[in-house]
Amino acid sequence: MRIAATILAPCLALVLGMTGNPAQAQSTDGFHAAMVFPVVVDTASFVQRFNFRNNNDVAVTIAPKFFPADGTTAVATACPTIFINPGAHRTLTSLRAICPGLPAGSQFGYLQLLSAGASGGSALTFAAYSRVSNAAGAGFSVEAFPLTTFTSAMSEVHGLRRLSATAGSPAYQTNCFFSDLAKVDTTTPDVPTTIHYALYDNVMTLRGSGDLPLVPGQFVRILDIFAAAGLVGDWNDMVLRVTSTSTELPGLMSFCTVQDNTSFGADFRIAKQFVGNSPLSATTNHGAQDIFATRDVWLSHDSLNRPFEIGPGVNSNTHVVFYHSNDFLACELINPATGLRALQSYGLEVRTVDPDETPGAGGNNATAIPDTGYLYTGDKNDGEQGANGRAIIEVEDNETNSAATRPYILHCKTGSGTTGFDMLRYKEPIGRF
Repeated sequence: MRIAATILAPCLALVLGMTGNPAQAQSTDGFHAAMVFPVVVDTASFVQRFNFRNNNDVAVTIAPKFFPADGTTAVATACPTIFINPGAHRTLTSLRAICPGLPAGSQFGYLQLLSAGASGGSALTFAAYSRVSNAAGAGFSVEAFPLTTFTSAMSEVHGLRRLSATAGSPAYQTNCFFSDLAKVDTTTPDVPTTIHYALYDNVMTLRGSGDLPLVPGQFVRILDIFAAAGLVGDWNDMVLRVTSTSTELPGLMSFCTVQDNTSFGADFRIAKQFVGNSPLSATTNHGAQDIFATRDVWLSHDSLNRPFEIGPGVNSNTHVVFYHSNDFLACELINPATGLRALQSYGLEVRTVDPDETPGAGGNNATAIPDTGYLYTGDKNDGEQGANGRAIIEVEDNETNSAATRPYILHCKTGSGTTGFDMLRYKEPIGRF
């Protein structure tokens, strides 16, 4: 599939490209082999009902492990496996139905769910959903999230409130939860980490903050995050930002519940990753800390450590990059000596092509795709059978350089991310365009 050559006006495209997409909250990508319920609860105020779905034509066995919140009487507990018939779904009516060995009294924490096989793990996938309710039936939904989605990327929770009761409305309180998720591989040592949380108002002025040390598997609830951050009085539509301050980069999980203190109804808000790091990026990377979805890719070599360079004379390199449809993309050739977009006089040119070599964007003497603005990568039904797609990027001598080897950096920016630029053809003695 050729990347659609629809070009947005540069100013609008810049806004879309620079903002980036945060990591998903509730996601349609819901079937995985390693999952976590961010919160599970069995208390005097709240109970939880669970649904598990097997999308395979063979049975799935799920191994749950409960990690208690600080202040409860439970310890980390491996619970009985959950068996689901082929293509079936199963309901468990409470946390204690999943983990019957929990101590009496109020218990809450998070639940790790692993697809189990005869030798330990399994790639068989499943989905899971739960509903947390109080005695009046008010509550909120909590889906199981893939373990892969939790990283140490900077994350935010939005729209938080702390409001006193009035004649027409109840008091509102925000409780926030933080965890350094337990490692599945227990053969390596546990290393503590520290997170910094900060509250910002609706113009992103810092209003209060705090620090929280965590060890793997620890789950901490902070009642009234505003008070913990040193704030008093009423606050509305606030942003909580969570940052890892340690060199360790574990899977961190943060979320908040906003409750009214009359009915004790509440909602659930997962922290959304918006600035992460990636080995593919030379800049602060907007988006998840995910090498498969790097928003701002700078690469001077491929995964085999072959340098991106074009020798003198007529020759070319062919790269492949995986991207998301329904996204916006811009790529350019960078001159490593200047760190800026290569000029035509540098002697290189770039274009995209279909697998059948049909030209796309860029072309003769072009050093960027497109020259200004962003390309739209296409709608789902434009190709690739409705899936996210691949782009072929060709870089070659523009037939003005006869004496020097020209190294280059490929730099691409997207809203939802791309992979790196592996090489299909390297230093071919041919000019393709």
